[in-house]
Amino acid sequence: MTALSMKNKIIAAALLVFACATSSFAELRSVQFTPEEQANEGLKTYIGFGGGNSMIIDDGTIFMNLRIGIEFNSFIAAGAWFSTILSDVRNYSAPVPEMIDYSAFGLQAEVTPYRHNFFSISIPVNIGGGAVNILRKGDEAFSSEDYFFVVDASAQFNFKVTKRLELSVGGGYRVFAGVEASNLESGDFCTPFGELRFTFKE
Repeated sequence: MTALSMKNKIIAAALLVFACATSSFAELRSVQFTPEEQANEGLKTYIGFGGGNSMIIDDGTIFMNLRIGIEFNSFIAAGAWFSTILSDVRNYSAPVPEMIDYSAFGLQAEVTPYRHNFFSISIPVNIGGGAVNILRKGDEAFSSEDYFFVVDASAQFNFKVTKRLELSVGGGYRVFAGVEASNLESGDFCTPFGELRFTFKE
């Protein structure tokens, strides 16, 4: 992993956290919210940012997610998602020293079976594909070495902070198929994960 690559990822993560915190504070100052307010039915667009911890080859890694889509009603929403790894992992099974990470994208559906006032429980399911990225000693940038299919499901505990902002904490399991590059297998990427999400709805 190059110092420049790590620096760019740290800056991106910091900007994401700063943007979410700034927007949250602004809305809390400008919008009055009461738990008794009824959930609005009908179409809403949403954009969500999140991140958390997962595993690659038994090493903990930090990932970042982006979601965008439509909430059709208070029960179901659907859209697209993108995920990338912020902290690269050393691949000790490779014949030469190398670092690995991955990026993925696909479709998402999210069902909310329980909702009460400002609290709800939802079950998002992500399906898609992506690429395993490898940086070998002497290289200056990561290159895509293998492609995979991925699906994950989780349980999210959601708290409505303002009329537009929702904070979620949850976790689930992520399954990979098709990984065969650089002495790696799909099982090296299959992992439980925990996630913190910020979702903005309009």
